[in-house]
Amino acid sequence: MVALATIAALPLLMFENPNSTGSLTGTAGAETTEVPSQTSLTTPEREQAADQTLNDGVLHLVNRAENWHSSRIAWDMTERLLSAAVKYEAEALEKASEISEEEFSKREKQLKIEFEESERIRLFAEEDARREKVMSTPGPTTTIVATDPDPNGPTNVQWEALRYCESTGNYQAISPTGMYRGAYQFSVETWNWIAGLYHEHLIGVDPADAKPSDQDHMASHLYALRGRGQWPVCGRYLP
Repeated sequence: MVALATIAALPLLMFENPNSTGSLTGTAGAETTEVPSQTSLTTPEREQAADQTLNDGVLHLVNRAENWHSSRIAWDMTERLLSAAVKYEAEALEKASEISEEEFSKREKQLKIEFEESERIRLFAEEDARREKVMSTPGPTTTIVATDPDPNGPTNVQWEALRYCESTGNYQAISPTGMYRGAYQFSVETWNWIAGLYHEHLIGVDPADAKPSDQDHMASHLYALRGRGQWPVCGRYLP
């Protein structure tokens, strides 16, 4: 029976980690059983002492094997946990990087919007200052009378009546003296003054050669600034 127990414990001895604490192959600190001097024992007593020593050794090996097996299981679990921790840490870092990039992109867009709005305010303020400066200068000498414009402005029919009175609705009309030109009979001086306020690209353009839509816009601006008095005769068709 003792021999069988010894053989059963040997495989556990073979698989023990030689670097682990308390290795089965190490002998330092191993427990031993003091055996009485063989010369003072009878044969049955010597056999009994030998059996006891062998049983104690086998029991010690079995206990060591069980401890090693428990430690091995715990080590495997630790390795799996460490592997999982590394995986989840990598995923967390990747997610944090994505969030950081998204936040940076949002902030970059916000800064762009803020810059565009700041630039818009600056340019509008610059244009307001330019218009204020132009408006503070005297009107051209062809300005005859300034009247208060109607807040609602002329209707399309009233504009048609004005054009019919001024030029029979001909956008290329030129007065006999050549001084007044186009459907609204602008003088070049008045035309350039209005163009300087609202449509700089029309400065220097002959009113009679300008597109009908441009002439309409210029007439609307002139009315808003000086009212119907700019057309001393035909202005009676305007409010």
